[in-house]
Amino acid sequence: MKVLITGATGGFGKLLVKRLEDDPGVEQIIGLGNEDLDQGFEEELNADEKFDLFKGDIRKKRVEEVFQKNKNIDVLVHLAYDNTPDHESREAEETNVFGTQRMIRLARKHNVKKFIYKSPTAIYGARSDNPFLLKEDAPLRGDRNFVSIRNKIESDMTCQMNMHPGMLPDVVILRFCGILGDSIRSPLNTLFGGKIVPLVAGFDPLFQIIHQDDVTEALARAVLTPGAQGIYNVAGKRSEPLSEVLGRMGKSVIPIPEFLLNTFYKTYFMLNSEHSFPFDLNYIKHPFVVDTTRARQELGFEPRVM
Repeated sequence: MKVLITGATGGFGKLLVKRLEDDPGVEQIIGLGNEDLDQGFEEELNADEKFDLFKGDIRKKRVEEVFQKNKNIDVLVHLAYDNTPDHESREAEETNVFGTQRMIRLARKHNVKKFIYKSPTAIYGARSDNPFLLKEDAPLRGDRNFVSIRNKIESDMTCQMNMHPGMLPDVVILRFCGILGDSIRSPLNTLFGGKIVPLVAGFDPLFQIIHQDDVTEALARAVLTPGAQGIYNVAGKRSEPLSEVLGRMGKSVIPIPEFLLNTFYKTYFMLNSEHSFPFDLNYIKHPFVVDTTRARQELGFEPRVM
């Protein structure tokens, strides 16, 4: 099997490359990235003959060269994403939305068998009237006023519109709940970074988290499972009140009135400068808990870490 990974020099790109290198069913991994690898990681990858790095920008037409130079790609895992806070919304949209459109179009043109897209469960939206468990066919009601959410919704819908039975590539969308881990930039890593986590007074919604290693394994399962196609919700072991999630992480919780917390988080994320926020407090007020039955049954995925 020959696998192309966009965003290969990012956090999940690196993790997935390492995971697939160890699988005997993967013969070659082509990494596509427009960032420089740190020296240690570059040496580590170059030690494995399975991996080749191609420098290219998914916003540019020239990116098609990676398909022209690497014939018969079986699977494309699309992980490239622009979450840089100082980028204008148009520049981020060119990478996140139009870049996704270009990659899936090139996958079809070059007869790639499977296209995998990493999406968040946040696109369902955190709503007081959400059902107990959101299934994969639930409407996408995330707040489009937030650029990062709008881009994810539009990219996810682009992938859905390219799900054509009997036509390559088979499209797989993995929708992940909030992700924690040391190797990736995650909103939850920032939000839950301190020993004390302020929450909205009067709210304690059901919540789901997943560790980066389980995310990597789910991506690998989507790559390696024959016949995988369609949408899969993916989450960690438990669905429990947010206060209990934080308690298991050794965090203390302090309830704060919403208007004060909104001001605090806007300032905090602006000064932190790691994510394209302001942060939407609805995600710690209302549930957006997903049903993961399909991922367990069809991909054989069971979370192990969280």
